[in-house]
Amino acid sequence: MRQDLRVLIPTFFILGSVAPTYFEFGCRTPAQADDKKNEAARITATEPAVIVRGAKTTLKVRGFKLKEATELRLPTAMEVKAEIREKKDAVQPKGLENKLVGDTHIFAEITLPTDHPTGILEYVIATPAGDVSGKILVLPSDAVIDESEPNNGFREAQKLQPGQSASARIQTDKDVDVYAYQIIAGQQYKVTVTAGGSLILDAELNCFNGRGQLLAAADDAQSRDPVLTLKSPIDDVVFLCVSSAHDIGGEWHSYLLTVEEVK
Repeated sequence: MRQDLRVLIPTFFILGSVAPTYFEFGCRTPAQADDKKNEAARITATEPAVIVRGAKTTLKVRGFKLKEATELRLPTAMEVKAEIREKKDAVQPKGLENKLVGDTHIFAEITLPTDHPTGILEYVIATPAGDVSGKILVLPSDAVIDESEPNNGFREAQKLQPGQSASARIQTDKDVDVYAYQIIAGQQYKVTVTAGGSLILDAELNCFNGRGQLLAAADDAQSRDPVLTLKSPIDDVVFLCVSSAHDIGGEWHSYLLTVEEVK
């Protein structure tokens, strides 16, 4: 499967290229990295990358100074009580350093009511080092499917219906998640992969047509999360392939795959 992803991109299928954007992640000097006393609490990743309203969600939040968390609250849904179930040191991800991606994490259980508004939800974690806030997308249950393994090839591709997003994770090194999506001739589509923590998952997105030809590919866009647009002259089933740009997977490699029709 990985060999399939190395072919050249047919230029007549690409609507536009996305130029990579490079930016710093706030690397510290050794002296700064060792000075934990004055460091504020910080969030670097969540798992999953989306909360489904009406369903109990175990929200995992990784970052700095979270082991001492006393509360997780939702400012726009104060009636919802989030219960912190676990607080501990985080295992170092392969190829990364905890001083950059966070050395602690918490697990909290959240159940949003079925009528809670969709969109971006802010949450606040209270710690002795100060409050720290994060944001996560909220969607209705019929708009999200959970990844179903195995889905690492065209024959095992998981079907994604219009209006649905896939909540998933790059499970292992060299894992490729493949989704089949029906497109309409002449319709333009925008495909986005949003990582739960882009400091840890540097996602890559490739799109193939029903004959196995590469239509478009994306790595970094405005952030490390890939975004691509595509348009086909015929009705077709396309295969959307999500992977790690560095062939690394495991915990904290969650993402949300979204397909939108461009009006």
